[in-house]
Amino acid sequence: MGSKPPAREGISWRKRVLDGVVPEGTFVAASAGDSPFAEGTALPPGTRLGRPTPVWEWPGVPDEPAIPFDYRVVARTGHLIVVDKPHFLPVTGNGRIVKETVQTRLRVREDNPHIAPLHRLDRLTAGLVVCSANPATRAAYQRLFQEHRITKTYRARLAREPSMLTEEWTELRLGMRKAGRQVIVDKHATPTLTRARRVGEREVELQPVTGHTHQLRVAMNHLGAPIAGDDLYPQATPLHLYDFSAPLSLCAERIEFEDPITGFPARFSRG
Repeated sequence: MGSKPPAREGISWRKRVLDGVVPEGTFVAASAGDSPFAEGTALPPGTRLGRPTPVWEWPGVPDEPAIPFDYRVVARTGHLIVVDKPHFLPVTGNGRIVKETVQTRLRVREDNPHIAPLHRLDRLTAGLVVCSANPATRAAYQRLFQEHRITKTYRARLAREPSMLTEEWTELRLGMRKAGRQVIVDKHATPTLTRARRVGEREVELQPVTGHTHQLRVAMNHLGAPIAGDDLYPQATPLHLYDFSAPLSLCAERIEFEDPITGFPARFSRG
């Protein structure tokens, strides 16, 4: 469908295929060999379409409750913006929250519609998020994450002491798979690797070598020491997007990698 148009007011366009008559909304033609419209042509509501036509739709800025927490910029380079994300603020839109995200706020404030996070961080988790600010170099940084050439160190406070962990790094190899809202341990499922060590009373450092959904939360729950404030493990509780009373005690503290553009080590921390 060609190149996605730049974000507008921080909100990304989304792909659609229209047929018949263009409905109410904001649409532009996407690239397609048999389309009667040039790529980027605005398609006003009521425009008649002779065939199914690929388009980009801008969903608009939704009316959402404000999330009363904000990120802090930790570092800027010519290619990256690194932020410290608070608990409860999503990194990107999740269908229910679109405007009140790190990505949308950054794009608007930096006047850069091309900003995109390079990795995930759960809405309930706080800490470092590395964002690409330059589309020309984005792929080089994305490969670091895809090839697991990033060291991410988290700190967590647990609901109880993790009896099997010591002050030395321990490798936890677990199979994991989705099961509704939760992720469960299954030796036949996707293999994951987490490094963990004690750093204080009910305090641990965690390094996810792989990148499975909820990997750290599931690993600690599997040890019988779930992360304090976890609303899913061991027991799933109803989802309340705007209940800010019980943050998850998990923070992404440090991120380290060899910068693919400069060739030098890069190290970012919350401190």
